[in-house]
Order: sequence, then C-alpha cells, then structure tokens
Amino acid sequence: MPGLSWALFLASAFLAEVIGTMAGFGAATILTPVAALFMEIKTAIAVVACFHLFGNASRLALFGRHVHWKTWVHFGMTGVALSLVGARVTTRLSASAVMLLFGVFLLVYVGLSLFAPRRLALAPTPALLIGGGAASGFLAGLLGTGGAVRSACLLVFGLSKEAYIATSAAIALVVDATRLPIYLAGGLVPMRMAPVLVSLVAVAFGGAWVGRRLLQRISAGVFRRIVLGLLALMGLKLLADGWHGLG
Repeated sequence: MPGLSWALFLASAFLAEVIGTMAGFGAATILTPVAALFMEIKTAIAVVACFHLFGNASRLALFGRHVHWKTWVHFGMTGVALSLVGARVTTRLSASAVMLLFGVFLLVYVGLSLFAPRRLALAPTPALLIGGGAASGFLAGLLGTGGAVRSACLLVFGLSKEAYIATSAAIALVVDATRLPIYLAGGLVPMRMAPVLVSLVAVAFGGAWVGRRLLQRISAGVFRRIVLGLLALMGLKLLADGWHGLG
C-alpha cells in the first residue's frame, strides 16, 4: 500500500473507532467500505476484522467493568456459531459477489436506520437475544459487520450507556476471535499487510480513548446522521461495482 493511501486508511480507521466507541457500534460498518477503496473487498473484510478486534479490546479495557454478562451469554452463544458459518461462506464467494452483498446490506441498513424505529419493533425477550445473536454473528462472518443488528437488539433492554458499550464490545470481541482465524486460513490477509495490521493496534486504542473522552461532550446522533449519508453513498458504489463485476 503506497504511503499516502496507508495514511488515509489509518486516518479513516481512527475516525471509525472514535465514532464506533461513542455510538457503541459502527466502526466496521464505516471502515469496511472505505478499506475496499484501497484493497480487494475480501481482504478489506479480513483486515477490518483485525481492526475490529483491536477496537473492541480497547473498549473493554475502558468500559469492561460495566459488561452485562447475562445478556452477553445469551447473545454471544448463537453469534459465535453463526459467525463461523458466515465466515466460511465469505471465503468461497467471489469478490464481486461479496461486494454486491455488502452494498445491499449498507443500503438496507441505512434505510432501516432512517425509516424504521427499532425500539418500537422489538420486545425485550430471550428469543430476541438468541435470534439477534444469530443474525448478527452471521452478518459479521459474511460481511465483516454485524453491529447494526447487535445495537438494535441491545438498545431494547434499556442498558446504561456504559453497559451497552461494554456488553456490545464483549460480544463482538468473541465473534471477531472466532471468524478471524477462518479469514487468515483462507489467505484473505497477505503478508504484505502486516505493517498495516501492526499500525491498526495503536490506531484502535487511540480512537477508543478519544471516543471515550468525547462521549459525554458530543452527541453521537450528529455523527450517526453524517455517517448514514456516507454509508449510503458507499453502498451505492459497492453495489454498482459488484454488479459490474458479476456482469
């Protein structure tokens, strides 16, 4: 990766982690389409999975004492199992197919975020945790991001902001640790990307620290509205590129 591209990618990763820490989700959703501008889409998913793991470890270091462990167990068990399925599917799909799927996912995610009030549509039941864990884990394995589903489910249970961020990070960390070895075994991260991965460790911890500092000062909702617009544009680009590649 050329020097300027590397710097732009790391800056994007830092911003994604700041927003992801403040909102409790979204770092991978934001960064994966950006990473796809600098590398092949399946490599982007695997590299962002590494970054996501580093970021969630950072959030746990900062908020870990607030984890709601009962929620973590119910949501995480199915999430881990389905992330394995999703990750194996990703290693077998063509790059264009993954790009097309991720574009569709982003557009659906933006549409639901804007027009479907999630709190009114979901009830706080154990079935929601199990089903939400399954959907979130599969999407995380397949497309590299399941935070939108996880967030929609966890918000229903009325956790404190700190407990919400900590529990979400604890769930995502286990899912990341499950799917990442499959990506690596599938050769999705070439050795030449090693310097990028090392740099992402510092970027993830730095972004989480800054996000924590800003959490009480800036509304995450403002960031979220801006990000949704950018995600819609990225989704359209990925959809077009994937469709062109398949054609």
